[in-house]
Amino acid sequence: MNESIRAATIADADAIAALHAASWRSAYRGILKDSTLGPTLDGERRTHWRGELAAMAPADMVLIDDGLGFIAAWAEGDPGFGAYIDNLHVHPERRSGGLGRRLLGAAMRRVAGRGEARAYLWVFDGNTRAIEFYRRLGGEIVEQGFEEIDGLKIPQSRIAWRDTLRLAEACA
Repeated sequence: MNESIRAATIADADAIAALHAASWRSAYRGILKDSTLGPTLDGERRTHWRGELAAMAPADMVLIDDGLGFIAAWAEGDPGFGAYIDNLHVHPERRSGGLGRRLLGAAMRRVAGRGEARAYLWVFDGNTRAIEFYRRLGGEIVEQGFEEIDGLKIPQSRIAWRDTLRLAEACA
């Protein structure tokens, strides 16, 4: 694993929350309501990440590259789809530099190492940059749906991989 990528701890919650909020404000402007991306987002993300990191199951993981990016993958997702990649965020000023690929590769090596062959995530359809990134890495759109956030129904797609080890290698 890349030396700067490490397992996150509860002490990283506030840094992850700040990165998450900055990434949302950059990537989801025009997808989510402006009010969702407003000042309350910072506190909401802090509360979220403090809770997530405190309640992780042993097979769950959050990996961080200090202040620059993070990935969260949960062992329990939708049955039949494998590990659930809940978040992959890179600081807006560091996008397109390979960090997202390195984070995803590190997480998928761990997922494959514990015997899980499949992985998936949901991505907002308006986030075309992310969809293109995942498709270049062999992800397939296998389902479409909606997520409701602050009263807004946002179209999204499930992207899935059938081979986590192959995905990890594609990220190398």
